[in-house]
Amino acid sequence: MRGQLADVYDARGHSTGKLWFQYSAKARRDVAFGAEIEYLHFLYLESSFDVCGVDYSPALKVQRAVGGSFVEHVDAEIVMANGDVVWRHVCAADQAAAVQGTQSQLQLLLQAGCMPDGAPTPRLETLTHEDMLVAPQRIRNWHAVAAWLAAGRDWALTEEQLQVAALIRSKGRVEFQEVLALGEGTERADLYGVALFRSMQAGAYRSNLFDAPFSMRTFFAEKPEVV
Repeated sequence: MRGQLADVYDARGHSTGKLWFQYSAKARRDVAFGAEIEYLHFLYLESSFDVCGVDYSPALKVQRAVGGSFVEHVDAEIVMANGDVVWRHVCAADQAAAVQGTQSQLQLLLQAGCMPDGAPTPRLETLTHEDMLVAPQRIRNWHAVAAWLAAGRDWALTEEQLQVAALIRSKGRVEFQEVLALGEGTERADLYGVALFRSMQAGAYRSNLFDAPFSMRTFFAEKPEVV
């Protein structure tokens, strides 16, 4: 974390803007961001059900594969649930056209060469600030959810996840307060909330978490069976 903080301070230069520090459940480590759009991207990724792993500091991987001139163009390396690897650049909408040339050069280099250590060749994406705010409630809510996930980072919670799954399966739909009630009378009540959010990160349940402000009345329900 100390090295990452040094990198963030260096990248920020003489600016006195805010720094964001957070625990990433998908990277399983502490991360730091020196720009609001980077933290926004963090919340977007952590709440993306089709993402199973993220490297928020991929500079060394990018440098080894295609050279140092493209390091600043790749803000995250993302591993999707289907096994695909994505190199993503985030920027404001009015900057998207300007980075197309760099994107094309990087694409050609990746197609012409082989990734170090036999790693899969990533596909490239550009995501804008506006893209990430299509569902603003999702971002606001996951700012709160991230705090829950950080608080439970050192707990396995396998048993709690099974109990939460059994509750939702038996009732079909539950509110967040009912999940916490599984630990009523113990010191572990909040861990049931963490267990629920870990399962939600993999898209295990339906919820209004992206549509309404997060509260004790937020609901979670079984997903309909795919025929």
